[in-house]
Amino acid sequence: MAERFRRRAADPLHWGSNPHPGSIGDYMGMSSELKETIGELIKILNVLRKTSPNHQMGDGQKEEVIRALDSARRRLEKLREGITT
Repeated sequence: MAERFRRRAADPLHWGSNPHPGSIGDYMGMSSELKETIGELIKILNVLRKTSPNHQMGDGQKEEVIRALDSARRRLEKLREGITT
């Protein structure tokens, strides 16, 4: 059982999902935002995989990539603001 908790603690996707005593709540929100940003980037990667090798995208795929990029940019700007303030 202890080994499972060690593996979970070492996995970046689980960071912030189980707060440790003394952790700051703001970092929990930042962790969630980062996970969502990674999810948006994975959506883009999936479109690129579907259109490989020349990456000729249809109109729907282009809109999906643009939406994901815009969402990722907003989330990253929010994270940056949280770090610098």
